[in-house]
Amino acid sequence: MIWNADSGERFVAALLLALFSSLLCNMALRHYLKWKELPPTAHITVAVAAVFLCLHGFSMEALRSILLCQVLIMAGACDAATYEIPDFLHLLIAMAGLMGFQTLPALLGFLLVPLPFLIAAVKTDKIGGGDVKLMAASGFALGVTGGVWMMVWGLFMGLLWNAAFRREKPSIPLAPFLAFGCFMVLLST
Repeated sequence: MIWNADSGERFVAALLLALFSSLLCNMALRHYLKWKELPPTAHITVAVAAVFLCLHGFSMEALRSILLCQVLIMAGACDAATYEIPDFLHLLIAMAGLMGFQTLPALLGFLLVPLPFLIAAVKTDKIGGGDVKLMAASGFALGVTGGVWMMVWGLFMGLLWNAAFRREKPSIPLAPFLAFGCFMVLLST
């Protein structure tokens, strides 16, 4: 993307809009989680917005990527705090997937991407239904290839985190790591 005076002003305006929307997301998290102070996700979402605006310019792809990552960051914060992902976040992920909607990839992603999580949830008690629904919505938004790569990146980072920091705890919240996986997938497209 070529930067000129007009695009610099639009970039600052888009960053301010990203900051405003991330603060709204933080206030919603504070209300939902009953926290006294705001969670530190605003900084992360503004940085993510800046990355996608630099990569894609002021396009629908940038907006779609920013929205997906913001909602997944909110899901990660909820999962880390309560080990639950509210259902409205799954719906928001699917709604963000409607931007640039392609019928066959979206439906195949919705059906195939959550299958490993569904099998693991049925066979063991290590994965909850929120993670299955999160992967179904993400598969709808990203398609099969993007959903599988999101799962690979997320599970890899979750394994590294668990090996480094959480040896004594039986389970970890997966949504923060799956949000990272989505960021990596959207970064590579």
